[in-house]
Amino acid sequence: MNSSTKELKQIIFQASTIQVKIPKYQRAYSWGTQQVEEFWDDIIQENPTFFIGPIIINIEHQNENDGFVEVVDGQQRLITSTILAAVLRDTYNEYGENDKAKNIQSHFIAYVDLDNVDKGYRLTPGLSTSTFFKEHIQSGNSEITNSNPTEKEHKRIKDNYQTFKQSLDLYLSPETTNEEKIKKIGKVRDRLNMLKVIVIEIENDREAYEIFERVNNYGIDLSLSDLLKNQILKNHSNPDSAHLVWYEIEKNIRSSDEEMKKFIRYHWLSKYGFKTEKRIYDSIKDEVTDYNQFLNELHESSELFNKILKGGRNDFIGLKINGKDISSKIYKIISASRDMAISQDNVFYMSLIRNIEKDKLNVNPSKLLIILENFLFKYFAISKLPANKVERMFSKYSVEIQNLCNSSLLEDGNKKIELTRLYDLFKNELIDLIPPKDFFIERFSQVKYSTAEKSRKLIRYVLKTTEYHFSENNETVIDFEQVNIEHFLPQKPISWNLSRADIKEYVNNIGNLTLIDKRINSQMGNLSLEEKIPKFLNSGFQLNTKLMDQVLAADNKWDKEQIEIRNHTLAVLAYDHIWK
Repeated sequence: MNSSTKELKQIIFQASTIQVKIPKYQRAYSWGTQQVEEFWDDIIQENPTFFIGPIIINIEHQNENDGFVEVVDGQQRLITSTILAAVLRDTYNEYGENDKAKNIQSHFIAYVDLDNVDKGYRLTPGLSTSTFFKEHIQSGNSEITNSNPTEKEHKRIKDNYQTFKQSLDLYLSPETTNEEKIKKIGKVRDRLNMLKVIVIEIENDREAYEIFERVNNYGIDLSLSDLLKNQILKNHSNPDSAHLVWYEIEKNIRSSDEEMKKFIRYHWLSKYGFKTEKRIYDSIKDEVTDYNQFLNELHESSELFNKILKGGRNDFIGLKINGKDISSKIYKIISASRDMAISQDNVFYMSLIRNIEKDKLNVNPSKLLIILENFLFKYFAISKLPANKVERMFSKYSVEIQNLCNSSLLEDGNKKIELTRLYDLFKNELIDLIPPKDFFIERFSQVKYSTAEKSRKLIRYVLKTTEYHFSENNETVIDFEQVNIEHFLPQKPISWNLSRADIKEYVNNIGNLTLIDKRINSQMGNLSLEEKIPKFLNSGFQLNTKLMDQVLAADNKWDKEQIEIRNHTLAVLAYDHIWK
């Protein structure tokens, strides 16, 4: 390795004549407002030091016909510097200094040689950033303020552009003439050009991968995703193709609104064995020998993971075991798990669905799924018990199912016997972990409505499942586009001759909650108890029929005591019957 101190103009601006590329193994652009503001402060301080840190570049391709260097470490600073250059260009244009704006474009952003031939842009970001960056930062005709980015990385670029623009405008504001303002823009331009870095040069791709990993392990930790991407690209037979597949995996996980590190870990837990997040990367390095195959596994698994987290009923159509369709049962438990905001069980669904889709699972797990849903409700959703032991259990049975389904040593008959035995062991472990009834009832009384989505989804799940139990029709689908969660004692109880302070302690208890059609709800407002009763008797929900039975039995009374009675009644019903 060779190292030297250089200014940015020698690496990417003005005096540089070679393109800089962000290699495929690099993480996404991640600088936020704090880093951008610190970068800006470094430039405009009275006595700037100009030093902004080390940059590691791979010069292996420097002397080729279309030579370039790759940034092993330092892409955040180079991308941010280019964003600031675009702000300077656009601000020059605002003040009518079009020639100065063109100079910024030609000597900081694009590269125009001595014959005035456009040689392209000086910086090529990673695949996930490149198109947006070219169109909205590097293009001389960009209008980033009118863009509407949807990707997080693109939003950061726009936010950072706007932060720089606001900071520059504030920096110029004390000046009273355009001439003075233009001088100050030039001052920022020159300081940007002179920012110093220590450049460390390495000479081949393999060193680049190793140093990237080492530098980031001893500095700011890379995510599991970044390290694994690096490891796969380093060991894959076709890195260019692998990078495109990785990009598709990232898109799938972004669509699921989940983190890559969680997906990677869940894939491993569903197929290979339990590991903590800190041990996953080392396990992959130690155990994976075919990275082509492993990348394909991850791609397939990312589509399945996205479907489990976000898929609708139609996405699960066609799941059959021995010719029997179990799609609705699979979707039911996955939907319930989403409503309960539980994720640990997704490991098991990944293994289950993967093997059903490949026609390798020959024993119907329907009874196991019923017990599993009831367990999730009692253990996680209501009792809030610790996840670590259960997560190990989900991984254990997921891997055992995976191994049994892929065993070439067992005939179908013996495989059925072993799978049935496995299901029974799993069911017994779940049952052994179910919390005691008294503990469950106590925790059930603590379930309260709030405006948080997680709270509302759990309340909806409890009320709709209880309604299905009363109506003895689990096939009915309650459409929450048309149905509201209703506080029987209103949150604004003026017509009940109460204040909000009077009812604050118990108005959001589950014992005071029910379901009502939106049309009826909009007609009710905050009616008195006597006015509400006939509307609830004719609401069409069995939940409300039972609720009115209790109100009438209490001589048309509904207060804290009655809410607590209903709370306890629902808890016992839940434990002994609905989620038995």
